Amino acid sequence: MAFKKSFNNILTDLLTSYQNQMPDIDISKGSPVYIKSAALASALWGLYNEGEYVDLQRFADSCDRETLEHYIAIRGMSFIPAETDAALRARVLDDIRHPPAGGNKYDYIRWAKEASPLVKNAWCVPSGQGAGTIDVIVLADAAATGSEIPTSDLLAAVRAYIVDICPADVRFLRVLAAELIVQAVTIARIGSDYVAASAIADITAYLAGMEPGISLYRDQLKLLALGGGPGSAPVTTPAADVIPTAYQMLRPGVIDVH
Repeated sequence: MAFKKSFNNILTDLLTSYQNQMPDIDISKGSPVYIKSAALASALWGLYNEGEYVDLQRFADSCDRETLEHYIAIRGMSFIPAETDAALRARVLDDIRHPPAGGNKYDYIRWAKEASPLVKNAWCVPSGQGAGTIDVIVLADAAATGSEIPTSDLLAAVRAYIVDICPADVRFLRVLAAELIVQAVTIARIGSDYVAASAIADITAYLAGMEPGISLYRDQLKLLALGGGPGSAPVTTPAADVIPTAYQMLRPGVIDVH
């Protein structure tokens, strides 16, 4: 709900209301009615702003840092002071959407992220090695570590953290890095006005953001190569759609669009 109004809007509304009731009344600056309306408008403006602030604090996707930390505390989640507001907000929203459930796949994803601030993202493969087993795939924070591929120390730290809190009936737990598939793309466009450099940047960003197990479809590459505009974009490489396993993750290789 939007509460906020500007001071001038409130003042204009008040003066208009006076004038509607008494058409001949003096509402010029300095008049008693104007002074009285300005004082009231100032008070109302403060109330509207306070109302908007309170409204924003009700939800984790719009509240400020202090309220986010309160969300963390009352939900019993671990708190990492170094986390950015965006990262903290994402964790709170994920906890709201996927509340703890005694060891479902979302719990393992949450635990992996809680284990270390160096974990950027994680995925879970239930029964990955058969009944009673869990596989957790970890993506490191490249900005902090220099690579998306987690080190053996980071993988061990995540596993140790999860082992202490996961259900006792888990027979075997693996924490591992995704297997990267470096994918080249070659597209020769016909009749397209979309700048080649922009197409290359779009395809590179698309591949760089893919998650484990997500397939690469040639039709999607055509759309990106054309920037949503007209033309034809035959894809030479890859020769077919690329379907990775749950443990494989695509990343951009040489991207050639011309």
